[in-house]
Amino acid sequence: MKIANMKETFVNEWVAAEVTKMNKANVPVAGEVVTHGTDKRKVYRTVKAYLAQHPAARMFVFFTGDPIPESVEVMLAFR
Repeated sequence: MKIANMKETFVNEWVAAEVTKMNKANVPVAGEVVTHGTDKRKVYRTVKAYLAQHPAARMFVFFTGDPIPESVEVMLAFR
């Protein structure tokens, strides 16, 4: 499944996929979904168990939602 399709299918969820295709810049573009859900810790625990069984697997874990929710304001300070 393409990463773009994963983002559309699993809205506002954490997704862990075993990478099956990378582009020339070594960015994942497709993979097989291993797990997904709203609980980040549960997704990472599942990935850890999966990697114990498949140590050569190349995993990609990402959040499909907005990284900064609308209710949060961000302020940056530079020195």
